[in-house]
Amino acid sequence: MNIPLRVLLVEDVSEDAELIVRELKRGGFAPDWLRVDNAKAMQSALEESKWDIVISDYSMPSFSGLNALEVLKRQKVQIPFIITSGTIGEQTAVEAMRAGADDFFLKQNIARLPLAIERELRDTVLRRKKLASETSLRETQARFHAFMNNAPMPAWIKDRDLHYVYVNAAQASFFGMSPAEMIGRDDFDLMSIGAAQNSRHHDEQVLASKESLSTQETIADEGLTARILNITRFPLKVDEGMPMVAGLAIDVTTQVHGEKNLKAANQRLQILSSSVIEVQERERQHLARGLHDDVGQSLTALKIMLQAAQKNDAENRHAKLQEGIELVSSILSQVRTLSLELRPPQLDNLGLVSALRWYVESKTSDDGLHGWFEHEGEISKLHPDIENTCFRIVQEAITNILRHARAGNIWVRLDKNESNLILRIRDDGKGFDVDKAREHAVRGNSFGLLNMEERALLVGGTMDIKSSPGSGVSIDVVLPFTPGIRELT
Repeated sequence: MNIPLRVLLVEDVSEDAELIVRELKRGGFAPDWLRVDNAKAMQSALEESKWDIVISDYSMPSFSGLNALEVLKRQKVQIPFIITSGTIGEQTAVEAMRAGADDFFLKQNIARLPLAIERELRDTVLRRKKLASETSLRETQARFHAFMNNAPMPAWIKDRDLHYVYVNAAQASFFGMSPAEMIGRDDFDLMSIGAAQNSRHHDEQVLASKESLSTQETIADEGLTARILNITRFPLKVDEGMPMVAGLAIDVTTQVHGEKNLKAANQRLQILSSSVIEVQERERQHLARGLHDDVGQSLTALKIMLQAAQKNDAENRHAKLQEGIELVSSILSQVRTLSLELRPPQLDNLGLVSALRWYVESKTSDDGLHGWFEHEGEISKLHPDIENTCFRIVQEAITNILRHARAGNIWVRLDKNESNLILRIRDDGKGFDVDKAREHAVRGNSFGLLNMEERALLVGGTMDIKSSPGSGVSIDVVLPFTPGIRELT
């Protein structure tokens, strides 16, 4: 069976062209051929058709084999090029091969041409496959680098000795370097000793187990800010080379902190709910005891006194009634005291400033404790929730100072700006560790500090407390004029 072969013959003598075609047929080919003898005709033939091989005479009156070779090169196609000549010297043949010719023959040895063509066709197929493979590899590498360098998460590859052999732009940027600067380094060049040891341990686990590993690690970035990273490492082996370890990281710092803050906020709310119930029960118990022990007993005594007065004569009745009037006055005083403790009427009738002044003065008039209340500018009637929150925070703060601070002086100041009410509470007592107090509050051991903070948060305000052992306490509260909702953090 003859092998189809498309041949472009660059030859000025038609008889020589036919001789070549005859030899190809003898060699088992079925040639489909075209003869050209100048550059323009050859270029047109290359542009209009596909050819398996080009066979060119070395020397022609107006053209040459080397000129034909240049025309073929300009087309940038992979086609074998063979030169034939009636008289060609060895030096000339060498120059032709250096110029890019695949083979050359003297016309008197043309019988060897079919074998040479078979060889060149096989070599051309191999060259085309190699070129296609190299092109595909370059395209794959280009896509890989484009993907990795535009990926927002850090990625890297380390060799068996755990030195970086590849990093993407995000990984290099994390450490404030370029990818080229990181190649050849290890984690001890980039991280703290503890973080580097931890990373190396995980890398070695992956290499030993040949399995992927997911961890969460804290690593400082270029600005020495601790970042929390979810890292996935996996073994990597290229061809028959030594095993390597690759990794991908996702920065979850914000999410982790958010989860911790949410958990803490939920815990505070649970504790606050419990404390609210406890405070309600305590207040109810106090109110019930006051009504029973003081008001109830006084009313019972009044009843007995009035019953006795009914039985007495007019002269003794008058004395009993006078005692009854005095007892009623005592009962009214007891009821007023209970009412003031529940909610001072000044807060409703005269406003926040008068209520705070009365409370500070009434609570600091005994036991050598001095209290001062100040306010700046006119503070008109505010939203009831804001006034109540402000009063309760002062009430809670002074109660805590009286119980624990051993202070000699308390200062309460109320100011305002364009949109906020500003409350400042100070004492010169023994102070305390704020962080420890918060821990006690979270564990449910103490509710005072937590109650004040939550009261401010629930109307959209903030509270900042500063203290340390031996330095007194400073509380700054900022409340809006109108209650708002502020996210717990």
